[in-house]
Amino acid sequence: MSKVISAVLMVTLLLSGCAAKDQGDQVNGTKSEQGTIYYVQTSPANMLQQLSTGEIDAFVAWEPNNAQAVTEGTGRYLMQSGEVAAEHPCCILALAGTEGDEDLALALAWANVKAVNFINDGDNHEKMLQYAMDFTGRDKESVVEALTYTKYVSFPDRERLADFLGAMRQNGTLVKEPAALGYANDEAFFQAFMNKDYVERVNAELETNPSWVPPSVSGKQITLGYINQDLHHLPMFIASQEGYYEAVGLVPGQTLQLKGYANGVAVMEAFKVKELNASYLGVAPAVLKQLNDGIALRGIGGANDEGSAIVVAKDSDIQSIGDLKDKTVAIPGLGTVQSYILDLAARNNTMKLQAK
Repeated sequence: MSKVISAVLMVTLLLSGCAAKDQGDQVNGTKSEQGTIYYVQTSPANMLQQLSTGEIDAFVAWEPNNAQAVTEGTGRYLMQSGEVAAEHPCCILALAGTEGDEDLALALAWANVKAVNFINDGDNHEKMLQYAMDFTGRDKESVVEALTYTKYVSFPDRERLADFLGAMRQNGTLVKEPAALGYANDEAFFQAFMNKDYVERVNAELETNPSWVPPSVSGKQITLGYINQDLHHLPMFIASQEGYYEAVGLVPGQTLQLKGYANGVAVMEAFKVKELNASYLGVAPAVLKQLNDGIALRGIGGANDEGSAIVVAKDSDIQSIGDLKDKTVAIPGLGTVQSYILDLAARNNTMKLQAK
């Protein structure tokens, strides 16, 4: 009889919300416990070496670094970024300033659309693979593997961009809200931040006339940034090799200077000191730095969705995100898309990130 009374009392307490949290967890057969994943910041090149020596337990990088670890036999995929956040936007093409330079914006958007279309055209597959190998310095096996997980797009899904803002609020990296810059809400910010007008005009013109080229901007001296050996930025390399920039008056090495950077945070710092007119970069640092630091820019095109991964050593006993508890994971920098992916994966598994 006493057992029945105790059981009834426990049910009553649970329903009333008065039972202690650990009691509730024990009733459900689980126990809530927040673990920690420790992160270090380093370049993707260092990640590959440190994974092989055991200095780190895992890394999160852009392609083709993940594929290289797998094809060389030193690493294996723990989780693709698309499994953490399906169809997530990754890299974009951005122009310095929130207005002006309309001809330049249209010219760069056209070159980007042409390059993305080139990549996605199966008739160009072998030539595209060679361009990818030339740009990244990787062999064909690694490039083919990397392209399996990378989707090239001429414009990102603006609704999915809001996911980054939500994550930044949760992990505390967002210091200033869109309202601080005068935007009514998140939607208004992203409508202004990612301007689809240029891509829509380019697509409309090309549909009517596939040979259409926008007005020349030959009188300008432009510096265009990108991330070194980042397969996500392949549209930039193809646009330069296929003559798309030159077609709009931007001659590489003359009126167009192409400048590589270590990661998207470094690109945003270059925007801050007015070193760049435009650049390819991850959407996460672009959003974060514009809001927190007031670095003015606008997205005028996309580059890719997904294309990052969490990689562990091939013989590691790590089989799930939960197994990363108390482990050391390398990221290319705070505020990057890769740090966003790791943070989201951690929070989805009731864990947090902490600098080592």
